[in-house]
Amino acid sequence: MTLEEILHLEEKQIFDRKSINIEPKSLAITIVAFANADGGTIASGLSDKTCRIEGVDFET
Repeated sequence: MTLEEILHLEEKQIFDRKSINIEPKSLAITIVAFANADGGTIASGLSDKTCRIEGVDFET
């Protein structure tokens, strides 16, 4: 899966975006939910609301 595809995927039962600043407890909730379902993909480092990449310095 390319970054472009990840940025345009719709969040649903098998895909979720999580901010780089997420609290571990909140991330654990998503991991457990995916484990209890049929699995899924978590894209860490992408803002939930803006789909912007976080944690990377684009200036350098």
